[in-house]
Amino acid sequence: MFGGKRLAALAAAAALAVQPTLASAQQPCVTQAEIGAIAIYSTPGVLQAVRLKCGNELSQRGYLARSGDALGRRYTALQTRVWPKAKSGLIKWLGGRQGSAQSRQGLDTIANLPDDAVRPLVDALIVQEVSAKIEARNCSRIEWVIEAMAPIDPEVAGGVLGAVVGLVDPDQLPVCPRLS
Repeated sequence: MFGGKRLAALAAAAALAVQPTLASAQQPCVTQAEIGAIAIYSTPGVLQAVRLKCGNELSQRGYLARSGDALGRRYTALQTRVWPKAKSGLIKWLGGRQGSAQSRQGLDTIANLPDDAVRPLVDALIVQEVSAKIEARNCSRIEWVIEAMAPIDPEVAGGVLGAVVGLVDPDQLPVCPRLS
């Protein structure tokens, strides 16, 4: 077995080896566990965004009207536990997207604020960003996907998203390679 320092060094070397070199700075990768934590943490906000954007498009007898609150509570119950990994992943991701030193300094300031001050900001940002990306014509399909995913345990769903998300747009969200 590998020792902790050797494993950390190996992980760092592997992550550096597969990441593309950027001209100004190297964007840090986000681990699959961090992606999973972000998925779990953000689900209540995503549900709220869908309801806000799709309220007039969805049936009052549809899945979100019948079971959306219960689904949201399942994920809300895990938010405090997954927050440290979700925060770490969000900071890495946003830090890699920021260009100026001033932006990085602002991100460092946010990273050092108490969690009870940062979490409401993150929650509001999730709702705002997700609702802005939802097209009304997709509301019924989004509700169908939510209903299809609902029986899956939140931690399993987060893990699957952690494994898959890097395949979708690795330039937008570089996911660290999984080390066996």
